[in-house]
Amino acid sequence: MTLDAPAKLNLSLVVMAKRPDGYHELNTTMVKLPGLADRVSFEPADEFSFSCDDPSLPTDESNLVVKAVRAYEAASGTTCRYRILLEKHVPHGAGLGGGSSDAATTLLGLNQLNGNALSLERLSEIAASLGSDIPFFLYPGAARCTGRGEIIKKIQPIRPTPVLLLKPSFGVSTQDAYRR
Repeated sequence: MTLDAPAKLNLSLVVMAKRPDGYHELNTTMVKLPGLADRVSFEPADEFSFSCDDPSLPTDESNLVVKAVRAYEAASGTTCRYRILLEKHVPHGAGLGGGSSDAATTLLGLNQLNGNALSLERLSEIAASLGSDIPFFLYPGAARCTGRGEIIKKIQPIRPTPVLLLKPSFGVSTQDAYRR
């Protein structure tokens, strides 16, 4: 099975006060960019393995895909017996949510392969434990996201509009951006 993991674009982003948990309170409107997506493939295997075609990304337990696998295994009581291959097209360090989308797509794929053992609400809880914008990628369409980004409210579809994305040769860490 192969699934697309689309990039996202923040149409608006209001960063408010820092919360007691160290995150910032947010109010953002996000849309998916269907023309820009990573691809996550699942192949049956005797045991879990993960690889990525981008050698600059880690493939160990620090990768969000691997974290999503481990969180899904813990929540569902199953063992992942798939080789997961990640084909990167969304640039990292660009604020497009590539890693978050990959993690959400991994959760959705594993759940589908396991007969939808977990509800979408439970998947959203798992996603929120992994990262603030990961839950957004579990739901179709555009959304207003609040809290630290994990509270999702579906909004009316946004009229398709051409977008020109320019990515400099350097990346920006999300953590560094919010700290500043």
